[in-house]
This record gives sequence, structure tokens and C-alpha cells, in this order.
Amino acid sequence: MKDLKYLGHASIYFRTDTTSIVTDPWFSKTGAYESNWFQYPDNTEIDFSWKDDLDYVCVSHEHQDHCDIKFLEKLNPSTKIVTANFTNKRFLKLLKSNLVNEIIEVDDRSTYILGDIKYTPMIQVPMGQEDSAMIFEVDDEVIMNFNDMKPSQKDINWIKEKFDVTYLLKQFSGASWYPLIYDYDDNKMKELCKDKRLFKYQVILNTITQLNPKFYIPFAGPPCFLNDKMFHINLLEENTFPNESDIYHHFKEHHPKVAEKFVVLTPGDSIDCNWKENLKKECFTDKEKYLINYRDRRKNVIEESLTKIERVDYSLLKKSVKYFNPLMKSAKRICKNIDGSILFNVTGDYNERIIVDFVRKRVKNFDSDKHFYEFDIEGKWLNHILENKMTWEEFFLTLNFKSRRNPDQYSEHLMAFLKLADPISYKEYEDFHFHDLEDEMFDLKFNGKDYKCQRYCPHARGDMSKGKIVDGKIVCPTHNWKFNLSDGQCTTNKSSLKIEVVK
Repeated sequence: MKDLKYLGHASIYFRTDTTSIVTDPWFSKTGAYESNWFQYPDNTEIDFSWKDDLDYVCVSHEHQDHCDIKFLEKLNPSTKIVTANFTNKRFLKLLKSNLVNEIIEVDDRSTYILGDIKYTPMIQVPMGQEDSAMIFEVDDEVIMNFNDMKPSQKDINWIKEKFDVTYLLKQFSGASWYPLIYDYDDNKMKELCKDKRLFKYQVILNTITQLNPKFYIPFAGPPCFLNDKMFHINLLEENTFPNESDIYHHFKEHHPKVAEKFVVLTPGDSIDCNWKENLKKECFTDKEKYLINYRDRRKNVIEESLTKIERVDYSLLKKSVKYFNPLMKSAKRICKNIDGSILFNVTGDYNERIIVDFVRKRVKNFDSDKHFYEFDIEGKWLNHILENKMTWEEFFLTLNFKSRRNPDQYSEHLMAFLKLADPISYKEYEDFHFHDLEDEMFDLKFNGKDYKCQRYCPHARGDMSKGKIVDGKIVCPTHNWKFNLSDGQCTTNKSSLKIEVVK
């Protein structure tokens, strides 16, 4: 490999004597998600001299912070766009409708030759919107690029069997709205944020330990929030958005041997740079000052973006009925597992309360209806979603809402219903999540009792045989979900695991 450069967020550039590749470009000065997200650190002024001679752009999934359509539109028409062959062709349609470039789809775990580089995608199980990891074999080196993809234990085992990883690139910082948009008191919020951050670090530790790469590059995050409403999130003492310096110093203190594998890069850096000098840069040492200057540079962009979101001074009930009713009809099995209602408190120029009842399959004005989820959302944003100008997942990532839930439990099926919002995606999700999960069992001993336990977690197929037992609960090693040994019930949602007492 002649060169490997970090371009910011989840993007790298690398080349051989004959072939050059960029992954997951995001260079737009307008950020992403209606200018609610911006790159951190800023990568819009790096050297783009390679752009006109680029052979391939490999894109993992459709999220705007991984697929910068405006950048792709400006590429040389000879540059080829490569992505995984997803079941849902929504992403493919997006690319074809905006680009004249040749688009290459590659099947899951199939190797495709890009010049003298081997490319193998690995498609994530349908937990929400489709995603893919990218494996590149370059001469005698292997780049394992997970970006946002959440591999199961079976995925990790497959990689270990097939590849000797040189560079591991994996998300280390949250892109989630949880817990920041929920009504927790300060102490609870700090506790939950800390737990989430440490869990992310644990995932990184587990992945590094199992794959044993030569180098780990902190990757795919975090974004920063530059509009006035959300700016404070960047500076929270306990935060779900740690930066590259934060994770490195954590590992240096708690896992010094693993920290020796770290390479902390900033946009434009080559892999062989003196990366420890990066830790002295203002974006890490004086984050507030850096962000204030950054915000000032993007102020006009943010204001312009907000003016494009149409004000709403009328009822959104009819639009909500038209939007939700067909989705509920096409997601019958998902709705059955939601088993309740959600409430939208619509605020802004026109206030109203709208109930979506998944049991009775109806949308109506609120009238003391029982509900287990509640969202506070401005009418202009709800209207933006109902008109299909923004997906629910894109909106959730903006953090421009508040939520409450009773009981305080994550509803995977509700989130799937909202984030997928597409009949084809619903079918894929239902085929995966609701088929017989009880085929493969393993033996388990605890407190003198013998159990037979479902091997793979119903969430993302984490290998439960690798899980720990804590306080009478078996803990999934992939995403930390806990299931009672007594009845198999998940402690955080309505999922369950088949567990039988043998003796």
C-alpha cells in the first residue's frame, strides 16, 4: 500500500501503484441532517487533489454522514461507486437518481476485485436501516472497516477465520439520542451517559482483543452540534459523544497494552504521521474554543437550512393518518409486538396531540388514551417527516425532540417501525426477528442447576454462550442485553430468550 490517509469521520483514502479508493465521504460544509450534524474535527479544508483521479468510492450505507451526495455528484464520471447488495433497493435508487457514475453492488461476503485491491462487504443483520462493513485486502495488509456496523459474535468469528487484520477501523462514539432526549434528572442522566460511553469502550476492547489488529484507528465519530439549541450537548461533562483523545486516554489508563495499538488521526493525516502530536491540537485540548469558532463559520449555513423547513400552522392529523395507516397494514407482525399506543405532542405554530394506536391500527386526536411512548416534536419537523423529506432515524439523530416512556424500557419493535417505514424493510426485519429462534441451544450451569439456553440473542444474534451471568441474568456479549434465567424475559424490553431448566 502506497498511502493511507484519514479524511475525517468515517472516510479514508488509500492507494496502490494502480488503484485508489475513498470510503464513506462526508465533506459538505452544510453538514448533515438539515445542518444539525457537523464533522468533528472540521474536514472541509483538507487536500482534495486526489479527487479527479479517484478510481473507486466505497459506501457502507445511506446515512448522510457516510454518503455525501453533493460530493459524489462532483466526481469524475469515470469514478465507480461501490456498495453492498442490500435487499432494499432504496439506497441504490438514491445513488442512481443523483449520479451518472457506474454503480457496483457486491453480495454479502463475496469478494470483488477493485483494480489490484480485494473488497468484501459484510451486511449487518436487519436491526434497522441496512449497513455494511468493508474489508479491503491491499497487498499483504487488511483494512477492517466496520464504520457504524455492529457485528455479531458470529460475524467476528467469521472474520477471524478469514483475515489477519492490519488496520481496524470502528465507531467508538455514540450517534444515539439515548439518553439525552429523555426526562431524567441530572444525576441519572450522568450515570446513563457514563454507562453508555463505557459500554462503547468495552465493545472496542472486545473487538480489538478478538481480532488482534496491528493498529486500531478511532473512527466514525463523533459529530458536533453547532446550532444554538443543541450546542450545549458538545460540552456536557458526562457525554455519549467522546472524541478520539478521550478514548485513547481511557485505554492508556485502563488497558495500556491495547492502547499501544491506537493511532489517533485528524483529517488529512497519513497513517505514518507522528499521531501523538494530534493530542495537543485545539480540537482536543480546548474543545469549547474550537467549537465556538467552528459555529461562527457555519452560522449562515445553519440559518439557511432552518429557513427551508416549512412552518406549520394547521392540523397534521390528516397527514398522520395518511402516513401511518398504510405502514401499520404492512407491518402487522411488528405492530403486534408493539402492543400499545404512542403520543405525539405537536408544538410550534400549531399545537395538537396525536395518538398512533398499534393495537387498533388507528390514528386519532388524543383523548386521555393510554400510551407507553410520548414524543414532543415541533410541527415543522413532523410535517417534514410526513412528507418524506426526512426519515425518522435522520430526525432522531438531530436530537430535536424530547421523549418519555412508561415503563422506561427500550422498544426495539417501535423503533424498527419508525426507522424502517418501508414495506420491503419491514418484511426483511420480520423474517429475521420472528422466525424460529430456538433451533440452536447450549448447556448452561448456574447455582447448581442445569439449563438449556437459546444460543443466539433475538436482538442481533449475539452468541449467548459467550455471555456472563450477573445477578441471575445472562448478559449478551454483543449489546449487553440481560435475560432472566428464571423465565428468559429481557429486563429492558419485551424480548425473551428460550431457557429451560433441565434439573
